[in-house]
Amino acid sequence: MSEPGPTVFNGRYALLRHLARGGMADVYLARDALLDRQVALKVLFPEYADEPSFVERFRREAQAAANLNHPHIVGVYDWGQERGTYYLVMEYVEGRSMADVLRSTGPLHPDRAAEIGAAVADALGTAHKAGLVHRDVKLGNILVNDDGTVKVADFGIATALVATASDNLTRAGSVLGTATYFSPEQAQGKTLSGQSDLYSLGIVLYEMVTGRPPFVADNPTAVALKQVQERPVPPNRNGANIAESLQAIILKLLAKDPSLRYPAAADLVADLQRYLAGAHQIPSRKPTAPSPATAQGPVAQGSAAQGPAALISPSPAPAAAPRRPVATPPPGPAVHRSPPAGTRSDQQPAPLMPSRFDQQVAPGSPPAGTRFHQPPVPPAAPYPPAYYYGEPSGDGWKRTALMLVLLTGLVAVLGALVVAFYRNLDLGGSDDPASPVEPPPAEVIEMPSLNGLSLSGAEDRLRDLGLRIEVDYRVNTSIPEDTVFDQSPPAGQRVDESDAVTLVVSRGETPKVPPVRGRTREQATQRLMEAGYVVIPITAANQAEAGTVIGQDPIGGTELSDGEAVTITVSTGPGQVFVPDVRNVSQLTAFNQLAEAGFRVGEKREAHETVEEGLVIDTDPTAGTPLAPNNVVTVIVSTGLPALPMPDVQGLLFDTGKLNLEREGLTIGSVTFRPVEAGSTDIGRILAQVPAPGQQVRQGDPVDVVVGEPPGTSVDPDEEPEETPTTEEPVPDPEGPETTEPPDTTEPVDTTEPAEN
Repeated sequence: MSEPGPTVFNGRYALLRHLARGGMADVYLARDALLDRQVALKVLFPEYADEPSFVERFRREAQAAANLNHPHIVGVYDWGQERGTYYLVMEYVEGRSMADVLRSTGPLHPDRAAEIGAAVADALGTAHKAGLVHRDVKLGNILVNDDGTVKVADFGIATALVATASDNLTRAGSVLGTATYFSPEQAQGKTLSGQSDLYSLGIVLYEMVTGRPPFVADNPTAVALKQVQERPVPPNRNGANIAESLQAIILKLLAKDPSLRYPAAADLVADLQRYLAGAHQIPSRKPTAPSPATAQGPVAQGSAAQGPAALISPSPAPAAAPRRPVATPPPGPAVHRSPPAGTRSDQQPAPLMPSRFDQQVAPGSPPAGTRFHQPPVPPAAPYPPAYYYGEPSGDGWKRTALMLVLLTGLVAVLGALVVAFYRNLDLGGSDDPASPVEPPPAEVIEMPSLNGLSLSGAEDRLRDLGLRIEVDYRVNTSIPEDTVFDQSPPAGQRVDESDAVTLVVSRGETPKVPPVRGRTREQATQRLMEAGYVVIPITAANQAEAGTVIGQDPIGGTELSDGEAVTITVSTGPGQVFVPDVRNVSQLTAFNQLAEAGFRVGEKREAHETVEEGLVIDTDPTAGTPLAPNNVVTVIVSTGLPALPMPDVQGLLFDTGKLNLEREGLTIGSVTFRPVEAGSTDIGRILAQVPAPGQQVRQGDPVDVVVGEPPGTSVDPDEEPEETPTTEEPVPDPEGPETTEPPDTTEPVDTTEPAEN
């Protein structure tokens, strides 16, 4: 009987084993029977397959992802629908995720982290140009091959950058992804862009160089709030020994405002390449004019060092020109300092560090340092728009003082020109044309008391007085809503006209979270958003109807300021359950485990060479397959060793027949001798066998044989018997056939007892 085959999708993709379970799908290793290659098959959870809007987005974006052709993107080969859900067929990457790498090695060398970040950014740039936002950039979705190649996975569930209102493919207020890597706009349920992926990549870079993410909390909701409200601690204050430029890149990526991040992934790639090329410190904002020597040709020995622009985008040397040493520039303000000690140390090999090092030491750099051998960066504008800038710490105060002196002089000159202008026009109203005209003094206003007024009434009074208004809303349960209960400056204080006045206004009681349990997901999301809350949905299997909200955190009626996050738990229905692994357990134990998991149990029996009789060989479907409860799982029980037809060994010499039986997994049982005529060819041959030829037997079964011998032949006294209880028992000839009792009862047989010594 043959064993059941593996589960097959689309008649082509045979599931081999379960690889991983994510937030939206299960991933299996499968074999493509058509192209004879291994692929990764991602099967979506049924709660997503039941939503028409998600199915339409999945169909459209799977096609778009399949068109992404990039060396750092995991390819999408196919997609389809089967078994009540949808699946993606992707490239199978043999390697580890960066999450596994960090767990085993700890933080990466900053240069290796920058290389991986540049590869991921390059892949994201290709996706963004194709109109896709990845939406779930994290360590677990960055794969590294055994040869060090970086691959970005999960583009098949990305979000389209452009969607019309009729598509309704991006649900406002809903969040998908991993909270640790959320962008602030993603945590708030806003529309995502390419900058959202770059923020997540910034968290990945932060975690690769420090070994921990920038925001950590007890639950995903708290992490999402930190993404929105808190600033990250700089990596060098969190245990990372990295250069200024790399830290500036990471912090630029983690800006809360998307407009303050890199405008495109290509700009991030350019900055990471500058860092890898040796730009380890932040250059000045002020461009340095090239010296005449620089403009005319090569710098002579002893000439001044080039400015920061040359450091950022060095011009490549001509290919034919030999490399010549350049003299160390004279003492003066440092244009390029070496990276901090330990930043590029080669004393300990960094995890995943490539082997391409340039051992030649450049003049002016630390003798023991090593640098990556990078191709020269092509010339660029002195200050590319994506690059990071910051004032160097050495002589910044001098430039500040100089600017203040120049500004003071400029104000004085302008004042003198204004005075002269008024004198010439005689606008002062004085008979003496030389007398200066003084502006009228600003009106001084005594601050009125505004406490107890409505906000609109207080604003009208302040506008009549010519004062500017600022409003600060605060919770106050004892003051009616929109009523002023404090002010700054206080009543009675004198202020100048056009000064700003802050009104502290009651917002009444703290808003309360509306109860949404029992509502549909769409209804609950709409009600919470109307109340001013951010909605984070999660799913769980439950007996409630799929799409029904079965829980919320905080619960309904809890006081919570608007703008905070509320997590709702949405039922996926009874859902699917993984078939438990019951291999090599008894039949009864397997039945009990499957019944406890909610399945009905079927039985099938098969022979097996290694699994003992009565134990479970496997199940159909196999262990790890997602299956709805109450479905039938067939248990395949071993009947022991497989049966085979009894080979015919009659007429063979005893040794030959024994070898043939052992080759089939059988053993020699009892051996009985039968006298034959002297000189007969049957001497030493097997005359009969039990079981008979062709009868069904199992491996390991014994076979009794009858062997011919000359009449009156006695056993050699040196023959060793089958069993020797004591040393005084006779030892039969080791080469003679064994003699065993009882004799065959079917016909008379002469037996010979072993002779005693």
